[in-house]
Amino acid sequence: MKYGILLNKGNVNIGDDIQAFAATQFLPSFDYLVEREHIDDFVSDDGEPVGVIMNAWYMWAKWNWPPSKYIYPCFVGFHYADHQLSKQPGSPFKYEFLNGIGGQYLKDYAPIGCRDYYTLDQLQKLGIPSYFSGCITLTLPKMPERKNKGSYICLVDLDPWVEKRIKKMLANEDIEIKVVSHRRDRDMDMPWNERKKIVTNLLTLYQNARCVVTKKLHCSLPCLAMEVPVLLIKQMEDDIRFTPYYDYLHHVRTSDFMDGNFEYDFLNPPANKDDYKPCREALIQSIQTFVEQTKDLNATVEELDKTTYSPQELLQWRHDLMKVSMDQWLVKYRDLQKKYTSLQKEEKKNLALIKKMRSNSEANEKLCQEKEASEKEKTEKEADSDSQRIVKKAKRIVKKVVRMFQ
Repeated sequence: MKYGILLNKGNVNIGDDIQAFAATQFLPSFDYLVEREHIDDFVSDDGEPVGVIMNAWYMWAKWNWPPSKYIYPCFVGFHYADHQLSKQPGSPFKYEFLNGIGGQYLKDYAPIGCRDYYTLDQLQKLGIPSYFSGCITLTLPKMPERKNKGSYICLVDLDPWVEKRIKKMLANEDIEIKVVSHRRDRDMDMPWNERKKIVTNLLTLYQNARCVVTKKLHCSLPCLAMEVPVLLIKQMEDDIRFTPYYDYLHHVRTSDFMDGNFEYDFLNPPANKDDYKPCREALIQSIQTFVEQTKDLNATVEELDKTTYSPQELLQWRHDLMKVSMDQWLVKYRDLQKKYTSLQKEEKKNLALIKKMRSNSEANEKLCQEKEASEKEKTEKEADSDSQRIVKKAKRIVKKVVRMFQ
């Protein structure tokens, strides 16, 4: 059996590469990179089956499902993108691609190990045999320790106000603060060796930190796996991907942290909880079993293929799915267009009102200036008149005094 790793080549989040890196530790060979967003197009060099650990967030291009027949899958860490719930821009689809042939594919290769409880619940509602497996990043090994171990704290993709508060709290302490981000520029052509180096350096950085503070899933879970003290700071209700990981992690809501309602010593951080370890061990065992069962397997794609649909049925299903998607986009676009047109009209009214208000303001300013000038002129005339009266009065007094002494 040849093996491949699943990769989102166009990612801007290093967390995707951390998942791929975690998968490589189990594989006896690394023969292929399988692009997640074109998973249906994958073809092996010799038409041979390729074993792939399918831990991933599926999927932006929903009609690129199900995977190619050349992929022999091990489904663990499965999560699908409900963009509305996860507050992500993208397809209006929810789980349409998991009905029909798409759902039957998962049933054929069930049970499906899910990365979170939300996905597990949705698959079970669709009648797809599934269980909670956890995320493959929980299986990461420890990285090398350095001489500077414990001399710094990592702040990873925190909200700016949280980061600022922690820096202020530790300003007078003998500890270095390293600010880290999992976000990078998109690079479709970055080779795996370079991606692997970035991941290795990043995980080694975390391994040697006194503690790591983050709101990222694929920072907090690797830290659990490597037994690096980690604190999660985020609003807990805003991301379906994190259940049940809140139970595994020391965590605090952003609002509580900012109000000072938390107990965590950044300089002497508590050890992580052990709650995740049964999940980690079960996931490792599951993947190792898959590898043991396949590594010496000498079979054709046809012999391993568990599906029953024909290529023509698959093509028709994808065509129909794409049509549904386009129809949904058109409906959504029409609604957006109506809102946009309404906003444009409202904007024109507001601009006209602003213009009128500005014109009135300029007119009022001009009137005020004219009134001010008129009052100034009047004041000056009155002042001149008063001066003249005083001078005349003074002259009369002088004349009167002169007559008295004559």
